[in-house]
Amino acid sequence: MKRLLTIILAFALISAVSPSMAKPVAEEFRNSGYDYSSIKTVLVLPVMYEISIPPSEPFLDDSVQQKWRELTSQEKSGFNFLVKTPEEIIERDNFVKGTGPSEKLSRDKAAEKALSLSPEYADAILSATVTKCAYNTIHHPQELVWDTRYENRSVYVNGKWETRSVPVNYQKIKPAWDETSAVGAIRLELRNSKDNTLIYGVNVTATTAEDLFTPLPTLTKHITNIVENAVKRVPKK
Repeated sequence: MKRLLTIILAFALISAVSPSMAKPVAEEFRNSGYDYSSIKTVLVLPVMYEISIPPSEPFLDDSVQQKWRELTSQEKSGFNFLVKTPEEIIERDNFVKGTGPSEKLSRDKAAEKALSLSPEYADAILSATVTKCAYNTIHHPQELVWDTRYENRSVYVNGKWETRSVPVNYQKIKPAWDETSAVGAIRLELRNSKDNTLIYGVNVTATTAEDLFTPLPTLTKHITNIVENAVKRVPKK
């Protein structure tokens, strides 16, 4: 029983200090002087990147964009404002001006055109930018550490000798090892479409490593998790 308790406590300690269990760190800003209820329509831009996507993650952008679209959709987001994609803003402009459907634009070109039209058709712009996306490895050198084992020994208890399992401390060599973590960060911003005033912003950073129960996540999975964390922080009112 004592051995089991020791193992449980050890697992709890590892979980408490392990990066894999660390919560994302968020730095939030909300413009207290802005009437949030005045936001009726918001243009949602595709996810942007301040970093180069690692070659080892060829499907990262596709996965991140898909997760972003799902989370910011009217059905999933729960936002009080009306969500508009770049294509919908362009379509609305064509309707208002009585022009025919324009040529199909690439994702980035459609976002640029919608952004230029946003002062006319949206109250605010919601954007997300990946600012960190990498694996980080820390080398831990070999070291001498204390450990505990249990041995059956004769112990004098209540006036008689009994054989009991007792803890014995000993030193052992812990081999050198490399600790690899997935590191990611997202900057999410909600800005006024007319004058670019920042209404709400959050920087979410997370570091996740492998532990006894959780394997090291791919950067693709790690970044999509951070995107979800950031979107859920956007105020609903």
